Amino acid sequence: MRRRVALALTALTAWMLGAAVGTTPGAPATAAPLLVLKAAHTAQFLPALDGKKPVFILALGSDARPGQNILRERSDSIHIIGVNPAKHAASILGFPRDSFVPIPGHGTNKITSAMSIGGPALTVKTIENLTGIHIDFFLITSFGGLRNMVDSIGGVTVDVPRPMHDSFSGANFNPGVQHFNGTQALAFARDRHDVPGGDLGRSANQGRLLLAALSEFRKDFLKNPSVVLEWMGAGLRNVQTNLPLPMLLKLAFTAQKVDAKKVKNVVVPGRSGTVGSESVVFLNSSSKALYSNMKEDGLIN
Repeated sequence: MRRRVALALTALTAWMLGAAVGTTPGAPATAAPLLVLKAAHTAQFLPALDGKKPVFILALGSDARPGQNILRERSDSIHIIGVNPAKHAASILGFPRDSFVPIPGHGTNKITSAMSIGGPALTVKTIENLTGIHIDFFLITSFGGLRNMVDSIGGVTVDVPRPMHDSFSGANFNPGVQHFNGTQALAFARDRHDVPGGDLGRSANQGRLLLAALSEFRKDFLKNPSVVLEWMGAGLRNVQTNLPLPMLLKLAFTAQKVDAKKVKNVVVPGRSGTVGSESVVFLNSSSKALYSNMKEDGLIN
């Protein structure tokens, strides 16, 4: 099997967002980071990662095209990942990108617009105000980052729940277990034209992709745990981060303990509607109970 080198944390972020970096030994660094991973607030508020409290990561997929700043375009994929280190379990909470919510200081708008208006800081603030959940880290990648991650790990195996034949995203899949390369994974993650609920169904499929990547990571990690140190050396060239190396290592080893079978994948409930000529998603009032449930221990019961 071809050796794969990436930042140790990309193993964690791979299942969180389905997007990470991978380079072979000696490969040059990319001109721009394929992935940005930072503390959501100042360094003084970094979690201890001692298992006593859950860890919350806001994972965002930027729809930036080549040459655009991935930090200042719309967020095409939005998920809170709650990790409970003590229970070796986690939850993924997806938000439809067209959710119509309050954007602090900018009225009410689609949640996807928060990043294009004020970058990741405003997106974090929007999510925190909406859910009451304190975000510890944020993670952003691009379409190219997703393709790169999936190809670098040799693809991911996904159980496709229904026929998907969408010319807009490029999705062309029959139901059943399939092995995706990077381009196919991206098409699966972006299809919203022939999935139930449109934007809601797409968010659920993105969660499925995250779980597939987690399974792949754990399988490889358990074969050779020492490879984490090798990943750390080369992957940093392609990742923009302000986290100290000990924190990155703690995150990586925390991730490998989480069993994909103990990860719940949930999409915030809502209904489709319109505001003016814009198609939006109105989140249900029952979402508040969902946020409170997750806030307590990082898990959705």
